[in-house]
Amino acid sequence: MPLKHARLVVLLLAVGPTASPEAAPAGSAPTEITLQRTNQFVAGLSFTSPLGAQASLSLLHGLEADVAEPSEQERVRAACGAPIPHCAHGFVAEIGAGSGGGRLSLGVGALARIHDDGFKGVAGATFKMTLARTWGAPIGTAPNLSYLGPEMSLAVMHVGLDLGVLWRVSGAGGSSAVFSWGLGLRL
Repeated sequence: MPLKHARLVVLLLAVGPTASPEAAPAGSAPTEITLQRTNQFVAGLSFTSPLGAQASLSLLHGLEADVAEPSEQERVRAACGAPIPHCAHGFVAEIGAGSGGGRLSLGVGALARIHDDGFKGVAGATFKMTLARTWGAPIGTAPNLSYLGPEMSLAVMHVGLDLGVLWRVSGAGGSSAVFSWGLGLRL
């Protein structure tokens, strides 16, 4: 995605629904911009620590911007839940359950569908606080413990990577802190 398009999407999300199309040079077609609220669901299958094999469901609630430039045949479509002025109401809620435990995450994130000559696909990022409860056979810790901490998720072309640190908030035994990681598919 060309840098000028990324800046345009961030600017549009910052000024909110009152934005108007970018002024086009004389003789060229104007940029077409559509803003609307959105709810998007993303399902996932992954292998994570400490929860093992896991299924998850995420909800992204925020503002969607659709930017099309007819002269360049490029299109950027973004759903934003990031804390940008006039877009601060957006959020990400995620639940997951696996062979070694379950989790609930709340945070902010962005998801972009990009249609460009150089890249056609989905890219996203989420920053969240996660509360995890272990059971069964968790990885790197003991069952019946609760952990809380920050995590970051990145996804490109339906492949997701999760990284974070979780600290034990209840239960005895096991690790006092665990490095959380995950790799999987976002559907």
